[in-house]
Amino acid sequence: MRSFLVTLLMVFALGLCGLVAFQWTREVRIRQRLQTLVDEVQDQKEVIQNLNGLVKRTEEEVERLENIRKHLNNTIQTNLAELSRLDKELDKTLRENERLQQQLEAYKEALSRANENIERQNQTIAQQNEEMKKLADERNAIVRKYNELIEQFNDLVQKWNAQQEALAAAATNTPPPPRK
Repeated sequence: MRSFLVTLLMVFALGLCGLVAFQWTREVRIRQRLQTLVDEVQDQKEVIQNLNGLVKRTEEEVERLENIRKHLNNTIQTNLAELSRLDKELDKTLRENERLQQQLEAYKEALSRANENIERQNQTIAQQNEEMKKLADERNAIVRKYNELIEQFNDLVQKWNAQQEALAAAATNTPPPPRK
């Protein structure tokens, strides 16, 4: 009976050893799985942190672009007001030019009437020639100013278009792909 009990004790001891070995291997697998999950959670936190940073940078970029848009809208309004003023000035200049042309016609009529009298003709011709030169110089100066204004406007339009193209080219930033 004693050998039976010793054998039974050995069987129980071996069974317990097997159970402990089984629990250890199971515990090792569980710890490995736990470490894998911890690593995944850490990776997810890192991805979330990167995405939050990307969202913040994107929001800052949107705000910056919105400020640029507001500034450009203000510039456009200023330019439109300036164009309106220049249009009014051009209309005024054209009316003055028409008036000067009508005045020129009046001087021509006066010159033809003054041909009747030789003495008056010489004096009148000299005076009217001087006034016509002044008017022509004024008209030419106005036309030169108008041409310079048109050139400045065209330069402004070209600069504006170049700036818009630069902004359009700068606005095509793509974010980096997320890390795995």
